[in-house]
Amino acid sequence: MPTYLYKAKNGPRETIEGELQADSRSVAVSRIDAMGYHPVWVREKDVVETSVARRIFGRRISNRDITVFTSQLASLTRSGVPILRALTTIANQTENASLQKVVQNLQITIRDGEMLSDALSKHPKHFNELYVNMVRSGESAGVLDVILTRITEAREREEETRRKVQAAMAYPILILSVGLATVFALFAFFLPRVVVLFSSYDDLPLPTQILIGISDFFSKKWYWILLVGFLVAAVLKRLAALEHGKLFFDRIKLHLPLVSRFLKESDIARFARTLSLLLETGSPIDRALALSSDTLRNSVLQEEVGEARDSTVRQGMPLSEGLHRTKYFPPFVANLVAVGEEGGRLPEALTEVAVFYEKQVEQQSRMTTSLLEPLLILLVGAIVGFIVAAMLLPIFQLGGAIR
Repeated sequence: MPTYLYKAKNGPRETIEGELQADSRSVAVSRIDAMGYHPVWVREKDVVETSVARRIFGRRISNRDITVFTSQLASLTRSGVPILRALTTIANQTENASLQKVVQNLQITIRDGEMLSDALSKHPKHFNELYVNMVRSGESAGVLDVILTRITEAREREEETRRKVQAAMAYPILILSVGLATVFALFAFFLPRVVVLFSSYDDLPLPTQILIGISDFFSKKWYWILLVGFLVAAVLKRLAALEHGKLFFDRIKLHLPLVSRFLKESDIARFARTLSLLLETGSPIDRALALSSDTLRNSVLQEEVGEARDSTVRQGMPLSEGLHRTKYFPPFVANLVAVGEEGGRLPEALTEVAVFYEKQVEQQSRMTTSLLEPLLILLVGAIVGFIVAAMLLPIFQLGGAIR
């Protein structure tokens, strides 16, 4: 007969753990109920012991894990499954030990008489304020399954947009990184051994002299170059973590050729869809703006939304007026918002903004990749071509002198 480990509630505050023998898990649950306890989880002992290592070194909870959890919870609640049983089902089938622990904590909090939104708010690292507020709105309106479904759809669209951004930037960054590493290795380790061949030449071409000078500098100072590079990177990373530094770098991002429009439009699409979702759930416009602005990764755009919120919405003026005053939000956004406000369909107008810019991001990602790749290849090729030409010029010069 198998042995089962269990954790159960004895009243609102006391939690007990133990083990018992039963023919099946359902029989074990029935015996725990018969003892007057409320089971939190029941697992076969052998299964638990074989997964001890995985539970100790459980992987972190990713954004994708939270999206899958939300989708599962939406499906179960839509099917009429009680919230506690739905959480038990998710906890039993998840492979992420860290997420399983979070779900079990949600169960305990709800068993103590609190709402799901209150339980989620105890885990701000995984469920931000926006997520909690939307769940709370769904609970108040009695449409929790609908809200969870919309949260899932919004998160999936955001993840898709993020993947497109990462895919558009990954290959160019890889080419640039490999190219820089190759050029550094050539100048620091390989060329110094080759340029020795030209030490007896009296009149070298200018490109060859430049190449020899650079190679000599790299070969003697390569460790200082690496050290300074690491220090500069550390300082820039530290500055980017500060408020003023982040504003400075984010402002630069909005003026970078090729990628500025791409990054800005992906942020605007995310902001518009989140704001639309919040307004559909009945959140006040002032509160909805505060929450949706947190989804903007660029702090300059965050500031502009905050200024629009302070200068217009809090004074009873339309949001479109505040967006018209901003510097980086396109006029298209403000005009479409104005149309939505006039027709009493602001959430629908914001959804149209999000759909439009999501399509733009997809097009921009393809265009950015197609333009950056050949440009970077040409740049690396030009450097390598300069090295080859500087190496061959003395040989050609010597050949001409022999004739």
